[in-house]
Amino acid sequence: IVLDEPRELVDEDPRIAERRRSVELGRRRRRRRWSLAVLVTVTVIAGAWLITRTALFDVDELRVSGAVHESADEVVDASGVRPGDQILDVDPDAVVARVSALPWIEGVVVERRLGGVVTIAVTERTAVATVADPLGTRHLVDASGRLLGPADGATTGLVALEGVAPGAPGMSVGGAEGPLQLLAVLTPGVRSQVEALVAEEGTLELRLSGRRTARFGAVVD
Repeated sequence: IVLDEPRELVDEDPRIAERRRSVELGRRRRRRRWSLAVLVTVTVIAGAWLITRTALFDVDELRVSGAVHESADEVVDASGVRPGDQILDVDPDAVVARVSALPWIEGVVVERRLGGVVTIAVTERTAVATVADPLGTRHLVDASGRLLGPADGATTGLVALEGVAPGAPGMSVGGAEGPLQLLAVLTPGVRSQVEALVAEEGTLELRLSGRRTARFGAVVD
């Protein structure tokens, strides 16, 4: 077995040692700068988040426009937004979806404004016909077949649909699609003479003033 001869220790060149110390010092400085940058960033983010949780970003007021059949209070209740909520937490799309579920509401625009104001602008549907429930109470229906609510006697200019199922407010009236399609193509002169539009056994029939009847045949046609 041949053993290597022990190597003699050689003194390190002072210039190399100085260079090594310089490199190590630079590395430490970079670590400190990086740590400081991370600390500042975390502090700024945490501070900004805490500021948004203060009363400066509370919802102070909700303003509703365009509501007639649905009251402003009903729109606010449906929105799910309350004074004191964080305005940055208000999701306009979620508010639109909740308010649109109200029977009369067709369109909704939601805006968050500086000063803690949330505005909800709604567009309501237009009644074109009425349907009767099993108790004989008449309800308003729009052109899409959505049941809007009780007619409360306001039926002037509206066509009575018969042979369809009313359902609940906000829901579609069963079997109303065909009759409403026919109603949509009637001229104003003809519509003014219509007393009832009847869907019966798969056929459509107009009952006109003066005891006249117009039969249109199958709904599918």
